[in-house]
Amino acid sequence: MQPLMSSEHKLPLLLLPADHDAGATELPASDDFSRQLCHSVEAVTHVWTELGQGVVVVTCSEHSDGLEKLVMRLRSALPEAAMVVVGECDELRLLLLGVQEVIHRADDHFNALLHRAEVRRQAMARQSHYASHDDLTGLASRTLFQDRLLHSLAQGQRRNTDVGLMCIGINRFRLVNDLHGHGVGDTLLIAAAVRMQKVLRRSDTIARLGGDNFAIVLEPVSGEHGLEQVAEKIRTAFHEPFIIEGQEIFVSLRFGMELASRSSFDPDRLLRHAEVAMHQARHDHNGLRIFREKEAPQDRVRAGLESGLHHALDREELYLVYQPQLDVSAGSFTGAEALLRWQHPLLGDVSPTVFIPVLEDTGLISEFGEWALRRAAGQFAEWLRQEVVPASARLSVNLSPRQFSRPDLVISVEAALQDAGLPAGNLTLEITESTLMRNMRQGVKILTDLRGLGVRTAIDDFGTGYSSLAYLKDLPIDYLKIDRTFVKDIVTNSHDAAIASSIISLAHNLGMNVVAEGVEDSEILEVLKLFGCDQYQGFFFSRPVPPADMPALLKRCR
Repeated sequence: MQPLMSSEHKLPLLLLPADHDAGATELPASDDFSRQLCHSVEAVTHVWTELGQGVVVVTCSEHSDGLEKLVMRLRSALPEAAMVVVGECDELRLLLLGVQEVIHRADDHFNALLHRAEVRRQAMARQSHYASHDDLTGLASRTLFQDRLLHSLAQGQRRNTDVGLMCIGINRFRLVNDLHGHGVGDTLLIAAAVRMQKVLRRSDTIARLGGDNFAIVLEPVSGEHGLEQVAEKIRTAFHEPFIIEGQEIFVSLRFGMELASRSSFDPDRLLRHAEVAMHQARHDHNGLRIFREKEAPQDRVRAGLESGLHHALDREELYLVYQPQLDVSAGSFTGAEALLRWQHPLLGDVSPTVFIPVLEDTGLISEFGEWALRRAAGQFAEWLRQEVVPASARLSVNLSPRQFSRPDLVISVEAALQDAGLPAGNLTLEITESTLMRNMRQGVKILTDLRGLGVRTAIDDFGTGYSSLAYLKDLPIDYLKIDRTFVKDIVTNSHDAAIASSIISLAHNLGMNVVAEGVEDSEILEVLKLFGCDQYQGFFFSRPVPPADMPALLKRCR
């Protein structure tokens, strides 16, 4: 076995006799180790702690209870040290106590066995590290964080000092993933962790709790002022941009803070208060908030929604409704848009304007979006088989920005179509223009790949984002959907009428069809017909309805 260290940097060998007849000085000589004879557990602990490394060798003449107690004391004091016992003893019992090697007789293999003990110690240390640290950033995991928080709180109570907890989130981190991809997002998280560590003391604990959320235990801390000082240091460190793959990325942070003394030194309450304060900090100009009880109810509602959504799929609280789309001129049925709804067991129907942003913030939107696509595709395929809808009818499903940025989007869409038995030509996927403009090159590739499957695509809420007409002419898009903002007042507002007319003309010149949203009366429909709009949807014909109501509703179109 090759030496672990060069001769100039020998590994310390700390010898501790378990009894007077142990013969610690009679062990074979070794060029790879520098020996040091110790006479107590305290002496071994002191030397190993000073050096930060070394192999502890306990020598004994026979196995005894005293030997086991000595080994347990050493293992408790130095859990990271490699330990070897030399002598006639019970090998199995000592291995169970955490000894790496038991050598009954020190011979020519002694040196190799010492090296093997150190290798085993390193392997065990790596396993322990992986089990207690975040895979991506190397920071403490939630489990290790909770252990250290408990320890810090106990220490604070014994020493009569306060402990601070700080929860930190990266603002608009989801946008970084959407714009630059998840690889860049992961690199940003790693770099952010390093930058925060440089500001903190060695006695402080920093952990990644998940996503873009971090937590820091400050022990000791001098009240609210001490918390604010540390937060300001971290925030100042983030003024400089991160350079990732040649791109400058600026990010800001939000801080939620609480003191153990104000939370009765209760770890769960302390963490809950800090997390609530972090959510409150979204609305502060400086992004920094110390927990205040009177401001908690609104955030408890938000936390309740998040918790409910995490279980909504399993509890079958989600469902889809469908809003018909019709030909403006003929009044015939052309398709339907599937819309996600949530019936909370206590709150009843929760508005999509309330729960969709929560889905986007928590990242659940991808999972829920795929569920909606699969459920809608299955339902529409069934209607086609039963001839409830014409063979040319299309199902429209919305894609969130997070879904659209997924590298496996095309594969997942193809799988959903195959599992449902829905022809690709009967599916239209809708994306907003702002989503598309976040990464035009990637967006064009995805749209092209979807068209290759036979799936049609539409730009939803057209006119509300910031798309460039120069790009629009090169996009593989089949439909433009005029946002209801420009539709609802086209009868009385000449500006809205001009915008709607221009969008329709533009789309037709580019070979696209136009769907108008929010059509609520016959006068609006007549103006759209005059402008040459192709299709419409809105309350004038029908509100979104559950699947069971669709067959009767469609009879009105025939």
